Order: sequence, then C-alpha cells, then structure tokens
Amino acid sequence: MSAITIGDDLIHYQVLGRGRPVILVHGWIGSWRYWIPTMQHLRNEYRVYALDLYGYGDSSKNNKKYSLQSQIDLIDNFLNKLGIAKTAFIGHSMGAMVVARFAANPKNHGRVARVMVSNIPLFDPGDLETRDRDAHRFLTDNRTSQEVQPVRPSIAPTDATIPTRTAAGLMRAAADNLTHEQSPTIANRPDEMLFNDVVLSGHNPLKERFKNSSLLDLLGRCFRKSEADYDKLKVDVDKADNNVLQSSIRDFDSGAMLDTLRHLPMPTVIVHGANDPLLSPPPENVLEYLTEGRGDDRVLPVVLPDTRHFPMLEQEVFLRLSHDFLKTPDISTIEVKGRWSRRIR
Repeated sequence: MSAITIGDDLIHYQVLGRGRPVILVHGWIGSWRYWIPTMQHLRNEYRVYALDLYGYGDSSKNNKKYSLQSQIDLIDNFLNKLGIAKTAFIGHSMGAMVVARFAANPKNHGRVARVMVSNIPLFDPGDLETRDRDAHRFLTDNRTSQEVQPVRPSIAPTDATIPTRTAAGLMRAAADNLTHEQSPTIANRPDEMLFNDVVLSGHNPLKERFKNSSLLDLLGRCFRKSEADYDKLKVDVDKADNNVLQSSIRDFDSGAMLDTLRHLPMPTVIVHGANDPLLSPPPENVLEYLTEGRGDDRVLPVVLPDTRHFPMLEQEVFLRLSHDFLKTPDISTIEVKGRWSRRIR
C-alpha cells in the first residue's frame, strides 16, 4: 500500500505506469479501485495516480475533513507531498466537483494541464436567462499566455514505475475483484477570495435528492443487487464513512457549480451518462450556458448513450475518451459518440 500523511491523517493511493502524471479522483460510491480499468488503459503512456479521499477506502476516517473544501485541500497537499508540479485530472461524481473547484482556483491554474469531469452534478438553477455570463471572466483573463499543451507521455528513465511486488500484487488482487466492468473561512484564505466570490443561486437540489440517504442507498440506485458491479462496489461502500455524503453536499450551489466549470481556463471535457439514475444528465439550456462564448477547443460536452453513473465500468468508449482527452492537443477534434453540439438558431 502506498500512503502519505497529512497532519495526523493517512491518505492511501495507488500508482501505475510511467510518464506524465494523471490523477483520478473517485466519487461518493466506492474508492480508488473502480478506476483500475482506466489505470490499466493509460499505464503504458502515463503515470496514473488514484487516491482514496477522506472517509473512503484505506484513508483516514476523520469527520472534520469531510467537507468539499477539505477534500479540495487534500488534492493540494497530495500534489505537494508527491512533488507533482503539473498534472491532468479526471474526476467522477463528487470527485468531479473536487477537481473542478481545485482547478478553478487561480493559484492552481498553472498546476492543472486539463480537466475531465464525469457525471458531475449539473442542474438548472432557474436563473440562466438573467445570469451574468461575464461575472467570473477573471478566472480566464488572469491565466498566463502560455499555450495549453496536451499531456504528452514520457519515457524518461528517471520516471518511476510501480516497482514492488507488493504494489503490483495489490493492483492484480483489486483488479480480480473489479474487472472490466471544519473548513477555513474565506477571510483566512486570501489566495481564494476571488475564486470564492461566486454568484450563488441558493439552489441545492442535492440536499433533497440525497436527503436521509446512505452510500448504500446510492449504490442501490446505480446497480441492481444481481449485477456484478454491485458486490464489487459494496466492498468499498461498507468501508466508507456515511457522514461524508451529507458533509460534502451541505454547501452545494447549482449556479456556482456552473460558473466554476464555465470559466475553467484549461481544456475541459464534461462527460455524463445519458441514463444516470443518480444525477440526471444536464438539460440543453445548462449545456448551452456552459459552452456559450467558449471555443470548441476549451470545452467538450459528451453525453454517453446507454450509460448510467459509472461510465468507466460500463463503457469501453470512456476508456478511449480518457486516452484521447490526454493525447489530443485540440479537444475539439476528439471524435466520440454522444458529443454534444450547440444548436444553430
């Protein structure tokens, strides 16, 4: 097991392959293990990290660290501890929110090469017709003039691999079980004051949607008990702390989430399963809001047909898309079924 310590907390992670770094961040249901197919798909060209967030897997169960901001701070500390100067991110569900918020912080723009978010909560806050499209333009205007580059693979001999039998054995054992298939205030955080100055809509559908729900309840909405992935994910659900769910959604705001994604300065791929029973795919007006005024090389929405909440377990097209996302300099040239296009009025 690979692990780092952050204060008194232990953070577990796994790493596979060699090359430029890619960090995978899991969601509410599961742990690092459901990323195994993605890690195996990317390992020949990239050094792929997957970590357990606070409250999950083999990471510390610390009730004070379950807010979304604490998970964002975990990503910051993770990069610092491992000496990762710049990386691409793929986040799923809650992990997608963590990644988007981390990448949106101006101090992190130079640390994030590109972002792919899967099945992130995207809702119509009810004010899109009057919402100020330019309210957060500073997020992009303040970026450096450095040209955005793809995450190129590297085979430099100094790039470490996964060297020990123990680590390799852990990967194989986990793959056998999972086959193909209290936060700091803004006043105390001057670096983030601009980022946190978002236009709140006061709209938090997650509170009602997940009211009185447990992580096991969410798993039951995603898979039937007769499906193989139910049992595989239940192993991790049983290890997780249920308090994470309510803590992570307490301050969710649908309008702020849209603005966070809308003004990410790096290439961004937004993926959603068309049949997600947990988080419905974003409606047309939300996708229009996210893409209006942005070049096709900056944002690519994809709604995968016949896909539910876990595209990385359900569809091989997700694995190909993750590779193309990392490899392709101009994301507008990525060809994938389910690619969304703005309607010509």
